[in-house]
Amino acid sequence: MDAEHALRAILRALILPPTGPILLAGAGLWLGCRRAVLGRWLAGVALALLLLLSTPVVASRLAGLVAVYPPMPVAAPLAADVIVVLGGGLRGAVDPATAAPGPATLERLAGAAAIARASGLPLLLSGGRLESGPAEAPVMQAALRASFGLEARFIEATSRDTHENALHSARILALAGLHRVVLVTSAVHMPRAVAEFRAAGLEVMPAPVATTGAGGGDLSDWLPRASALETSYGALYECGGLLVARLAARR
Repeated sequence: MDAEHALRAILRALILPPTGPILLAGAGLWLGCRRAVLGRWLAGVALALLLLLSTPVVASRLAGLVAVYPPMPVAAPLAADVIVVLGGGLRGAVDPATAAPGPATLERLAGAAAIARASGLPLLLSGGRLESGPAEAPVMQAALRASFGLEARFIEATSRDTHENALHSARILALAGLHRVVLVTSAVHMPRAVAEFRAAGLEVMPAPVATTGAGGGDLSDWLPRASALETSYGALYECGGLLVARLAARR
């Protein structure tokens, strides 16, 4: 991992939940030694924020703010050249022999496989190596073959983030004379991915997977759970990514 990606990882870990609210609560407790009322208020707000982000109703609302693209009907006619699937992480990534697609990657592969079967379009798998271990795309190819009986025509195994996913995929497709893509990634990741792929000169049809329904229907949606905190983390991360991209575009 280079210095830039390492810095991003550190900032992400420090700012996003659960670490961000916990650090804010710690700052409140420290401040309470000098200014008791303000310190207790700050710690209370931080812990309340962490609790709310851990509830399905808040997590689904946050995800809904980011996941603006609707699911693509599998049987819809597609004016596209290729289906591009973005990697979303591996399990057992240190050892190439045991590496397998993580939950997000497997959801993306399943969605792309359904579209590929219905449309007959070829597949491009995009995902490189960020740390030690194998690149994502070859592991995705093996899973696509074993679990769905399909083979991707194109493999892009050098990208380290969404920006490079778009640039490196666009170069591969340009050599094949292709430029209209069905883009498959998680719903909360889709807005940032669409922006990057369009900036790389490609025509994009979004096909999001793992869409999040609205919570709040019953009491259990207000009870904290780890999966909801993970959803909040992903939504806040994508909000930050979109903000950084917009600020960079204005420079």
